[in-house]
Amino acid sequence: MKHFRSQDARNRFEKRLMNRAIGSYELVSNQDESILAVTSKLEAMENEFEISPRLMITLSLKKAGRLLRTGDWGKVDGILEPGTIALALPYTKAEGFSPEAEMLGIAIDAEKVEAILADSGGIDALHPAASSLTKDSLIESVMIALWRDAQTHGLSSAFFDQGIDLILKRLTKVEVQEKSFRSVGRFSEGQLQRALDLIESRIGMDLSVDEIARELDRDPRSVTRAFKAATGYAPYEYLTHRRMERAKQLLSGRLTILEIALDVGYTNPSKFAAAFRKFNGCSPSEWRRRLS
Repeated sequence: MKHFRSQDARNRFEKRLMNRAIGSYELVSNQDESILAVTSKLEAMENEFEISPRLMITLSLKKAGRLLRTGDWGKVDGILEPGTIALALPYTKAEGFSPEAEMLGIAIDAEKVEAILADSGGIDALHPAASSLTKDSLIESVMIALWRDAQTHGLSSAFFDQGIDLILKRLTKVEVQEKSFRSVGRFSEGQLQRALDLIESRIGMDLSVDEIARELDRDPRSVTRAFKAATGYAPYEYLTHRRMERAKQLLSGRLTILEIALDVGYTNPSKFAAAFRKFNGCSPSEWRRRLS
């Protein structure tokens, strides 16, 4: 077993991880480093995702927020919450944004994925899974079990190989599973997307549930219930979350705290500071000092 901490950036994968990791992270690899497993808390990011030679399977461990990832292979747009599984295909360009999140990830070299899925269509068979967020209790359980085993025995055990084989082959069938999962929701896919887009466009302005309801031609109370069922957040809670994510990005620049507060919809700096502390555990000034 190879066991590393964030101070030992030994390759491009780990350097990319260091750029987003909040605090230390834990990473384990097999002998030839064709498979990596990692747990980390990642900061939010926006714009282009870095191209990787590995397939990345990530399991969200805590409630996070909205993920948007668009590339030539398709688009994934949804909410990361506990148990949500996301895929990033190897050697593909993508852009969008992802929230601050605590994740368990397994990264696998493209050649190894092709070999495991040789009878199922190779990496191409994973395109449907890469174009959606998945909830699958079996994959979730296997990923957690593999990580616990890897911490003790590394990634070269027969148990780990069997687990990776099961996960990849199950992900080739995600299209049918995802339709079943979505059918439980109270929002149609189009309604949820319209609500998320409206919130995204109003981060710096006031927005009420009544306005969201009018946009969707629904009753405000049913909108609140449906939104929380679909995302884990009440509408205003999600709006505040997205405002705090934007504020953290702006704090890395030269705007004053007051200017940032105004940009994300707060005319009262004290209320902005209180909201920021609630979501991030420190004041905006303390966050800026940590960045510098």
